[in-house]
Amino acid sequence: MSIVMEMVFGKMQENMSSRMQKKPFLARLIRRIFGYTLVGNYARAMTFKDLLEKLPLSTFRQVLDLGCGYGEYSFMLAEGLPQATITALDINSQSVAAIEQLAKTHQIDNLKTHIGPIETLIARDEYFDFIFSVDVFEHIREAEMPFAQAYKKLKPGGYLLVKIPNKDQQTILPEGWFEDHHHWLEEEHIGQVYDLDGLKNRMVKEGFQLIYAAYGDGWWSRLGWELGYLSHKAGPVFQLLCLPFAKLLVLIDRKLHRKKRGNTIQVIGQKP
Repeated sequence: MSIVMEMVFGKMQENMSSRMQKKPFLARLIRRIFGYTLVGNYARAMTFKDLLEKLPLSTFRQVLDLGCGYGEYSFMLAEGLPQATITALDINSQSVAAIEQLAKTHQIDNLKTHIGPIETLIARDEYFDFIFSVDVFEHIREAEMPFAQAYKKLKPGGYLLVKIPNKDQQTILPEGWFEDHHHWLEEEHIGQVYDLDGLKNRMVKEGFQLIYAAYGDGWWSRLGWELGYLSHKAGPVFQLLCLPFAKLLVLIDRKLHRKKRGNTIQVIGQKP
């Protein structure tokens, strides 16, 4: 069994979700029956695990989760890579504090946290074998995206993985059903400006050698996300009933998608 296959995403969901924390017994029961409950995060995690297979994980000793959010990838890697120290970085002090507390509670000694942008790490004599950022750069203006800062903080031979939404999105169900989501995107996704070629060119411009580049999340995965989104709006019962089918669509997409087009783009670059 490969080291990637031993990584399990989302074990901390009931500890991170405020809704689940209110009813811990029910949360554990739901997890046992349905597994991870957020379709979008589930699809991202499946893509991330696929990308990890392209990297020499067993050689990594220092890893940076750049824009960790609530730390689901940091916890997954801390468990899957016991030989490495995982640094979970974010500008949101509340989410970082929650990660730090969970790490202490569960005695995860190889996970540490940092509050602030990556620039605040520049002065430290600390360099990484692997930096990854999953669906973060689209929230940052193009000129402020921290490609150069990540390059500085990598060891020679280190890797940067960036996954973001494609600037051109495919929608299957009627656009009007997602109008509120589109309004949210207009405010939040100020950096959703690249197609795959654009992201590749940016990585090369910043000095990286391209290791891998591909589209992700084709039609099947998009349909799974749309069903998950609509069922979430309809209420928790309907969301749970739709969840197995939506996750099945994500898994089908992983088998059938030919990566020539998709709603996400992902690139891995290496520092020479």
